[in-house]
Amino acid sequence: MKSTWIALLLTLLSGTAMAADVTAPVREVVEATARNWAEGSTGQEEEVFSTDRLTRLFSNDFASAFEAASKNPPYDIPEGETTGFPFDYDPIAQGQDGCPFEDIRIEDDGDGQVTALFDNRSCFGGDAPDTVLIFHVVEEGGRPVIDDIYPVEDGQSGSSIKQDLKRQGGL
Repeated sequence: MKSTWIALLLTLLSGTAMAADVTAPVREVVEATARNWAEGSTGQEEEVFSTDRLTRLFSNDFASAFEAASKNPPYDIPEGETTGFPFDYDPIAQGQDGCPFEDIRIEDDGDGQVTALFDNRSCFGGDAPDTVLIFHVVEEGGRPVIDDIYPVEDGQSGSSIKQDLKRQGGL
């Protein structure tokens, strides 16, 4: 009887340990980006793709692609610098212009797919659709990390941001 209870307890504990929150890295990235677009945030922006976040929240493959692409940014690197931000837009906000984020929703779609939806266009007026991003989350080092991001365009999954970074970085 005692061994049955111990086996049951171990089964439950192992299930709990394996049930890591795949939405956590996505939530941190989207919420950090949202803080950057909040009114009054100018000059206080967080580095969404900081070394710390790339290490903690992104897969090694994504971080390597980001690093390679940062050596070939889409603009001239200031003199004395060797790297720059590899995008000429905010890849999470999906643009250079936008509004404070509203109605952020993070949904676990299963099988490592997490969808982030938010309104960051309402200040432009009209009835703009929500920004939608599909994050592919994998387990690496015993924790969930973002391996790729796909913007949804016209109801269809757009190009892989990781693949775009790899092309830009020559990988």
